[in-house]
Formats: sequence, structure tokens, C-alpha cells
Amino acid sequence: MGDKLNNLQKRIIDMDRAYKYQENQNNRWIYSAKSDRSKFISIMYILSLAVLLEYLVFEAAPDFIYRFLVYDLGVFQSDFTYLFTPDEFNYIIYNIATILLTLIASSVTVAFLLFCLRNLVSAQGVVVRDKVTYRFKLPKAALPLLSVGLCIIQVSIISSEFFNHLLNILFNITRDTSFDFLYFPETVFGIVLYFITIVIMPAFIEEFIFRYIMLNALKKYGNVFAIITTSVLFGFLHARTSAFFYATAIGFFSAYIAIKTRSIWFSVILHALVNATSFTFQYFAFQSFPDETYNLIYYIFMAVISVISLIYMIVIINKRKELKLSEPQNYTHIENKRKLIYFFNIASIIFFILVILKSAEEYGLANIAHNINM
Repeated sequence: MGDKLNNLQKRIIDMDRAYKYQENQNNRWIYSAKSDRSKFISIMYILSLAVLLEYLVFEAAPDFIYRFLVYDLGVFQSDFTYLFTPDEFNYIIYNIATILLTLIASSVTVAFLLFCLRNLVSAQGVVVRDKVTYRFKLPKAALPLLSVGLCIIQVSIISSEFFNHLLNILFNITRDTSFDFLYFPETVFGIVLYFITIVIMPAFIEEFIFRYIMLNALKKYGNVFAIITTSVLFGFLHARTSAFFYATAIGFFSAYIAIKTRSIWFSVILHALVNATSFTFQYFAFQSFPDETYNLIYYIFMAVISVISLIYMIVIINKRKELKLSEPQNYTHIENKRKLIYFFNIASIIFFILVILKSAEEYGLANIAHNINM
């Protein structure tokens, strides 16, 4: 009897939510209860604290892990060191430390999110029929969309370079190139380890956090809001001005496809492909190829993805209606001003300030050193 009563209550709540959603779609009236606003505020604080926590772990833990591997475990005294050159060995230790750090930071972040969101997201009184899942599903035009994603990355990188050039012209500010990649592993073990570090792990871990947990937590407040919020947080987490452009841009694209397909797998594959492309061009850059050969390879790559992307964009112009995202069944209206206010909560403001200060090192350190030498 109790189970039947609970099921009946859930159905009534579900019907009530569906009715309110339909009224919202017809623009007749908009309603949100006080409890809905309270849940929204709590969710925004939790997401902001999660990215702040992950950022702090990444900033505080590297030295600790490196010292633990090198000094506490005494790996420098082992026979293992004689298999590699000093630079190669240091880079292998660095990648091992990065893998451990990523596992620690992501585990802490995921546990924090799942624990704090379990009552706020799951207990809605409705069955969420269109949440993003981790079941394997790709869009029909997966290959052209992957090309579009790669093209977005390259355009974002060009925009970043233009931004740097503009800063140099207007304010005589130069980016510190010491933040760029300066070494590529030479041994098979080092290359495989580096591939796992920058291609495999970020693709699965970051997409699970941002395009599964966070996106699902925010979808009920509007797909556009969920896409923008998760993308901006994702871009800022990369903590570099040059990385912010392409991380945010690919975040928008990945979140849109994730909502459209109700699966994170396209985002995972695109993320891995983007990082694998970077990995490949880094490999070419550290080989004994002439600059003309390297540039030719890059131009051919750009031409191929640009042509495919352009053709696909022309095709979908006639299918604009298919691009529209329908709001979820449990859509909850929150005023835009409240969304903006609680997006910039204390935790997110601290996170943004720390990231901006970190990003400024790309430009500040180079110019401070230049002024000292003057």
C-alpha cells in the first residue's frame, strides 16, 4: 500500500512539473518555488567549490608528490635511473607524478560532487528522461563533427595568438614562452607514459566531471545556462590564458553535443582526439624535420579539417530546426539575475582570482625580468 501511494505521489509531482514546463514553453507564466531557488544556490556553491578544490590540489600537490617519488622513495638511487638520460628520467618522474596527481585530484573532486549533489539532483520527484549518460552513443555525423571540433580548436589557438600579438602592440606585454612545451620523451616507455598523461586521462576524467556530473546538475535550469557555466569553469580550470580560449570553446561544443546525444562519449572521443593531435604535432616538432616539412604537414591538416567542416556547415544550414535543444522535462525556472549572482559566489570568485593571478604569470614574469635587466 505504501509503495503504491509513493508511486502515485511521484506521478502527481511529475504531471505537475510537466504542466508547469508546458506553460513555460507557451510563455504564459513562469513559476519557481523557494525550495527550487535554494537548491539552485546550493548546487552553484558545490560546483564552484569543486573546481576550486581541484585547482588547489593541482597547485599544491605537485612538489609534494615529486619529492615523495624522488627523495622519500629514493628512486634516484635505483638501477632504474641508468636506463634513461637525466632529462628523460626527470620527465618520466614528472609524468608519473602528474598521473598520481590527476587521480588524486579527480577522485577527491568526484567524491565531493557525488556526495554533495546526491540529494539535490536525484531527489527531484520526477524521472529525468533526458539526462546525459555514459552509455555509448554517437551523433549520426560523428566524423564531420569531429572535424568541426578540431577546427574550433585551431581557430581558438589562432585567436589566442592574435590576443597575445595585440597585447604586445598596445601595451608592450610579451608572453613568457617558458610556459610552452620544451621537451618530448625519447624512449618508448616515456612516450607511452606521456600519451597516457595528456591524451587518455584528461579525456575520460575531465569529461566525466564536466560533461556528466556538472552538466546534469545544471540542465534543469536551462540547457544554455548549463553549457555556458560548465564551459567557462572548464576553461578557467586550465589556468592559462592561452589555454582558456580553446578549452572554453571546445567546452561549448562538447556540452552541446552531449546534451543533443544524451551521452558523453562523443565528448570523450573529441577530447582525446584534440589532445592526440597536439601530441602528434609536438612529436613532429622535436624530430629533425625542416620547418618547411612541419609547416606543410600542419597546412594539409588545417586544409582537410577546414574543408570537411565547411561542407558540413553548409549541409546543416537547411536543418536549423534540428539544432535546437529542447528543455528537460524537469525544467526549473530561475531568474537570469539570480543565475548571474549565484554564479559569481564566494567560491567561484576566489577560484577566478587565483586562476587570473596564475595566468598573469604567462605575461608578468617575462616583463618583470625584462624590466629588471633594463
